[in-house]
Amino acid sequence: MSKILILEDDENVRLPLVDLLESEGFTVVSAEDGKKGLSLAKKEKPDLIVSDIMMPKMDGYAVFEALQSDPMTAVIPFIFLTAKTDPKDIREGLGLGADDYLTKPFEHEDLLDSIRTRLEKYKRISEAALSADDDIESEYIFIKDGESCWFVEFDKIRLLESEDNYVRIFFDEHKPLVSRTLNYLEERLPAKSFFRANRKQMINLKWIRNIQPWFNGGLLVTLKDGSRIQMSRRAAQTFKSRLSI
Repeated sequence: MSKILILEDDENVRLPLVDLLESEGFTVVSAEDGKKGLSLAKKEKPDLIVSDIMMPKMDGYAVFEALQSDPMTAVIPFIFLTAKTDPKDIREGLGLGADDYLTKPFEHEDLLDSIRTRLEKYKRISEAALSADDDIESEYIFIKDGESCWFVEFDKIRLLESEDNYVRIFFDEHKPLVSRTLNYLEERLPAKSFFRANRKQMINLKWIRNIQPWFNGGLLVTLKDGSRIQMSRRAAQTFKSRLSI
């Protein structure tokens, strides 16, 4: 039975919503402000969160970003349910990486459809992760960009590129933008495969096709897809020390 967390400060919306979801067979927990909601999310580990945006103590955007910064809660499907109907607000909500954005007033069936769709997607991803654990030769990373999700082998990732507080990850024909820093991903990815070429880029060593000297003691690295990466002098020194014979 799936557990859903409702974050809504308006009791006239929150209580009927709890009743609706419980009548559909869901286990429901709720909070009337964002700060309490964040605490409940970390404690209860719900299967999905439905959140208002304008709430006391902590708004829905701040709750979502806090959950995204924690690997234990970052994968929880998140739906904004709000009276903010301006297209700019909708783009902001989805741009942060939320799974859906529904405006009030809403049709019950639209909300239920959105919840079921996100829960089914999350279930498929979770099952893929569990099955991958049985193969000790495989190493994977879960990547989420808006409504799109991937479960990707490390070997398929050829390049990671920093864009402010986000990182674009290049694999196959995809290049999703995730709400992470390059420093964070550098700590999570295996050092035997990934190398920090410069301040903004990290490469998969298995994708290197060619290396040649470059300006100021650096190196120019060409990847198998044709991408050319300038390795800084400091990184080049570390690279030579680590891999030379």
